[in-house]
Amino acid sequence: MHLPRSGRGRRRRRSHESGEERSRSSCQGDEEHEAKPASARTVQKPTTCAFQSKPVAPPWQPSGCLALSLGSRIWERSRRDWGRTFIIRLDLQGCFHTYPDVGGPFQNLQEADKAINRYLEDSRHPSMCVEEGAELSMDRAVRESLYYPDGTIMKRRRSSAVKEFRQRMCRTIQALVDKYNEDHNLLKDEAHKLKDFLHYQSIRENQCWYYHLNFTSAGSDNLIFVEVKCMPQKEHKELLVCCFCTVNPNDNGQHCYGCANHGEPDMKHPDNSVEYIAGHLDVYMPLGRYVEWSDSDGDDVKYVKKREAELRYMFKGLDKPETTKRLFTLAPGVTIVRN
Repeated sequence: MHLPRSGRGRRRRRSHESGEERSRSSCQGDEEHEAKPASARTVQKPTTCAFQSKPVAPPWQPSGCLALSLGSRIWERSRRDWGRTFIIRLDLQGCFHTYPDVGGPFQNLQEADKAINRYLEDSRHPSMCVEEGAELSMDRAVRESLYYPDGTIMKRRRSSAVKEFRQRMCRTIQALVDKYNEDHNLLKDEAHKLKDFLHYQSIRENQCWYYHLNFTSAGSDNLIFVEVKCMPQKEHKELLVCCFCTVNPNDNGQHCYGCANHGEPDMKHPDNSVEYIAGHLDVYMPLGRYVEWSDSDGDDVKYVKKREAELRYMFKGLDKPETTKRLFTLAPGVTIVRN
């Protein structure tokens, strides 16, 4: 099992399989913080899917990198209000798949989005349900500042942040691997299977964001390097694959300023025979912010009690009608214009 280093990749068109074979790697063993709702586990079986045109094999550049095609067919959907990120992939038959699995496959991106929304709403904690038209109150403001809608505590613990980030990266890489296997008709033993996620770095160059990723594939001693270009599209972020190739873990490869300057000097990059876009400028990203972490994974009850007291002091007066009236009354001469 290997990635071609040069020449043109060939693939044959194959029929769509409703139960896609996905790897069960160690990093994918971590479950989300809520149980999967029963409705989300119901698999839809559409008879037809969008974009059922004849698939065209992506060309291989002499450098050995997968050339950019008309759309990568992978999107990232972030729901910050839930603290969750979903990945959506379009297969060669025009069906949409989600990571984590929320049902499907779906006939279009809008159906996938609706399924994600249902999946989240099904996991909403009863105490976080708000009746339509309900007025803002002290208790509601405190709850919504302390918990995500599924009841998970909004606590900036380093261990939780690392776990959630790792889950998100594993989902992203799994979608990239599934796409690569499908594009090159790699099945069963020939297919790449995500073994472990190793390194990640975001790079900002020429007004664009890029991801550099390293991960291992089951059955191979080599690492895999992937470069992804991020293209924001309203509620989604399209992920365009710029480079997908194997690298020798014992070789240094090309020097990447983007990874070395921003905290990932151990990221392995391909040698000069393979081209990638970002990381060749010796610059530092001017953006960034300090995040205060709670290094302790101590008693959540004590944390909630302390944080609730802080929030009640902060929201003091919300239970008074005159306070909420002032908050939601526009200043003289101010109007709201709706497009």
